[in-house]
Amino acid sequence: MQNAANSWRRWAAIVSFVILAACTAGNQKQTQQARIDVYHVEFAKDSYGIDPSGQQVINAVAGAVGGDGTARVTIVGRTDASGSPAFNMQLSQKRAAAVHDALVATGKIKPDQLETAWTGERKQGAAGAAVEAPGDRVVDIYIH
Repeated sequence: MQNAANSWRRWAAIVSFVILAACTAGNQKQTQQARIDVYHVEFAKDSYGIDPSGQQVINAVAGAVGGDGTARVTIVGRTDASGSPAFNMQLSQKRAAAVHDALVATGKIKPDQLETAWTGERKQGAAGAAVEAPGDRVVDIYIH
């Protein structure tokens, strides 16, 4: 039960960070609404390699941000709950780092425009669940 509470706290902290960053980003006038675009790079189970569909997402993000020096990008790595908490935390970190490096490699996004975080598993799976939701094996990318 304590692991579920810790997982929830990590997730809530990341979401709060993203919202706070979006609200305070750049030199936006208070009359403008903060806009956040969200992208997702999906991964195979126990992998942090970016496949061709993930590379398309990377290219889309680079196209959306490229040339806008005021744009900020927040990367959040996640996993499903199929591994141990320590393994999942390390895997989500590797996924976030892989996306970070791929975005920088496009040459359209500067490293100082990127914030990288990871949460391990987003939520605890049901005890004895044979199949985890593939939607938890992702890196979320927020452009603000």
